[in-house]
Amino acid sequence: MAYCVHCGVKLGEGEKRCPLCFTPVIDPAEPQKASVQRVYPVRTPEQELKRNKHFLLFLAGLMLAAPALLCLIIDLLLTGKITWSGYASSALILLFAAVTVPLLVNRFQAYVAVGMGFASLNAYLFLVERLSDSGRWFFPIALPAISLCAALLTVIILMYRRQALNKLTVIAASFAAVAVECVAIEWLIAAANGMSGVFIWSPFVLAPCIFISLALFFVNYNRAVREEVRRWVHF
Repeated sequence: MAYCVHCGVKLGEGEKRCPLCFTPVIDPAEPQKASVQRVYPVRTPEQELKRNKHFLLFLAGLMLAAPALLCLIIDLLLTGKITWSGYASSALILLFAAVTVPLLVNRFQAYVAVGMGFASLNAYLFLVERLSDSGRWFFPIALPAISLCAALLTVIILMYRRQALNKLTVIAASFAAVAVECVAIEWLIAAANGMSGVFIWSPFVLAPCIFISLALFFVNYNRAVREEVRRWVHF
């Protein structure tokens, strides 16, 4: 008579698993099948991504090049020159560059992504200024505002990677960065129009962002409050 080695329940003849705890029943007299070792290792997801990365980038390039070329052709056929198609085509080209370059690098990918993203945005806004008759606003307003945003984002990424910030304080720092960016944008606009020191709408963004940022920092550094919040929101 056989019994389960795990729970001791009596086993019926021919049982393959214990009816109570489902432990497998192994007969020492029965020959066991040897495990077959794979000749080739299983391909990891990282290896699959590395193998397919260049093909995916080539496919993405074709998908973005087709509408860009189509816009240029339609614009030339309708107007005889490049007008609105310059905006659409340049946006698609710069989007492809902003996505492609970070994927091709292995080290400092986050910083390269930020740099390429903001460089592409700067290039596009500069092109918009040149193609449109809307005055000169890129160098006095857009360029410094975008550069400040890139610098703030880079600092947050750097501090997070060096473990000076955790997930909660990253959110707090992001709200503070939004507040600083909005004040800077309004100051740049006012300075470009000869009205330095005039702040109208940015204080309405600054106040709630700073309040939320300070509240999140308080929650993070107060252990009792942090544990209570984590219990409620599972953060």
